[in-house]
Amino acid sequence: MGVTMSFTSVSAADLELAMKHKDCAAELLHGFTRPETDPDGYLDKSWAGLKYLLEAADTGIDLFFTATPLPLDGYSGWDPDSVAHTAELLRKTSFDTLAAHYDPVAMDAMGVYPRIWVRDGNDGLAYLRSHYAHLVEVFAHAARHRSGLLQSFY
Repeated sequence: MGVTMSFTSVSAADLELAMKHKDCAAELLHGFTRPETDPDGYLDKSWAGLKYLLEAADTGIDLFFTATPLPLDGYSGWDPDSVAHTAELLRKTSFDTLAAHYDPVAMDAMGVYPRIWVRDGNDGLAYLRSHYAHLVEVFAHAARHRSGLLQSFY
């Protein structure tokens, strides 16, 4: 087990209620099932490696401080405007741009979670590529529908 991150599309109205009221947040989070048509925003443990690449490439994308914390630990909300802005930045950022900054030795030396980068080498890069595709897709989908996103980090 380890620290994982995921994103789930929600209506702007549900997100607004969840951001204001702990009970609404709990009800939304515990009773929520992602529709099969929505993309999977599960990033697993790739979040820190993606953060490293996004920062190294100077993309302006911040997966941690753009969201507003919900009144439940480990959850944050992305309003539709932040989703749309980030979706556009992600659309403009190819994974090849990020991959140019992949440095397993530096990442392990900096303690970038989950500290698999030297051990896994090119498999680590493939892992990040796969999860970056999930990230781009979930933000693009939410932006197209003017939805918010729930972000879990636990």
